[in-house]
Amino acid sequence: MAKSDRYTYQNKMKHMVIDLRQQIKSGTYAQGEYLPSEMTLIEMYGLSKNSVRQALDQLVREELIVKVPRVGTQVVAASRQTRKIRFGLYPSLYAEAEMEYVLALFQKRHPEVAVEIVDLPYEHPESIANLMRLGILDVLSVNIQDMMHVQENGSTGLFHRQEPRASTYTFLHGPFMDAEGRMAAQPFIHSPVLLAYNKEHLREKRQFEPDSSWGWDDLQRMLRELRSPGRYSLALQLYSLNRWPIFLMQRRGNAEIDASWSRAVEGLSWLRGLIHEDGMFPLALAQGAFEAEKLFREQKVSVILTTYYLLNQLKGATFEYDVAPLPHFDHGTTLLLGTGIGVSACSKERELAQSFADFLVSDEVQEYIRRHTYSIPANRYITENVDPEMEGRPSRLNLHREIAPLYKTCRDVGLSLDEMLLFREQLKQYFSYLVDEGELISALSRKTAET
Repeated sequence: MAKSDRYTYQNKMKHMVIDLRQQIKSGTYAQGEYLPSEMTLIEMYGLSKNSVRQALDQLVREELIVKVPRVGTQVVAASRQTRKIRFGLYPSLYAEAEMEYVLALFQKRHPEVAVEIVDLPYEHPESIANLMRLGILDVLSVNIQDMMHVQENGSTGLFHRQEPRASTYTFLHGPFMDAEGRMAAQPFIHSPVLLAYNKEHLREKRQFEPDSSWGWDDLQRMLRELRSPGRYSLALQLYSLNRWPIFLMQRRGNAEIDASWSRAVEGLSWLRGLIHEDGMFPLALAQGAFEAEKLFREQKVSVILTTYYLLNQLKGATFEYDVAPLPHFDHGTTLLLGTGIGVSACSKERELAQSFADFLVSDEVQEYIRRHTYSIPANRYITENVDPEMEGRPSRLNLHREIAPLYKTCRDVGLSLDEMLLFREQLKQYFSYLVDEGELISALSRKTAET
């Protein structure tokens, strides 16, 4: 598999370990039984032979299996689980919250409980809601975008109500509320969108590091100076719902003043001009979910729009980099991303599911996430009193404390989730110069009028 898929590949391997562990402990693979052959496991989990062997070695270390030479891999652990819950999980959380360790810790504490993982899709909240309605999910991770869709469609009743925690950042309460202003899901982790920049590239070109006073034009001037053969100046996930809406929100400001969206589109116009400027932006790589961070790690790009979640991909980077607030147009807004933990109201194991959810947002797990990832825990006390332990971390890592007043969520874009998904298709044509600003404004105004 190509190196660009390293992030996905690691998640697949972690999923294999968790899945086989659960099946062994639940009795699906009984004591003395042999697991499928390596070739079968390669096909089942979409991994290479080396990765499958690494995953099996992990289970050997846990004393769940033993390798029998020239025969296969045999289960040695007795089945002790008597109860099972299904946990709906975004695959990215394996890296963002060290979920492999967290799930193993829960299994160690509760050997009588089997946690079955159900991978959740991105940008398909109605599919997730249907899994809840059918009783397939007991506990689930839910991001702010998907929760917004649930709120807009009056489906928050699918969530079993939660009690708010005094230690949680208050700005995370609203995105996870139900129709009656009660907590539908417990905030788990969060991140703003921010800049990351290669300090060595800036020093090479004698450029100042960006700060909170910078506008996008200031950044553009620096990016022009950073252009060099063999590397680009800027990269971002161009069509991500967590990137382009920022340029709408910052320029639009008050929706009542800019009811026509004409001013908001100026932000997208600025972005279109920049990405087509020679040497500035790798257009051919704009679609990849993690391409910006991959190029940045390889020092093939100098500046990226990223998140604390995706800084986890930069662990062990061999060069010096740092983070800064996003530049601004009229308003210094940035987009707040967040993931919560919900309990399905349709769960037949609601008490056990609630116990598992409480474990995930416990001080112990929140502290582990803080120490071992760049993701920001929802627990304010732990976030502000515990430091990450990774070597080579950015010196301005705690920047989020300064820019919290600038946070906006996808709800502040002024479009529903479905409308943002539809508008994104037209935006692709706009960035390709197939439609102009007038058509873009017309599409936005029409959606607002329909709403």
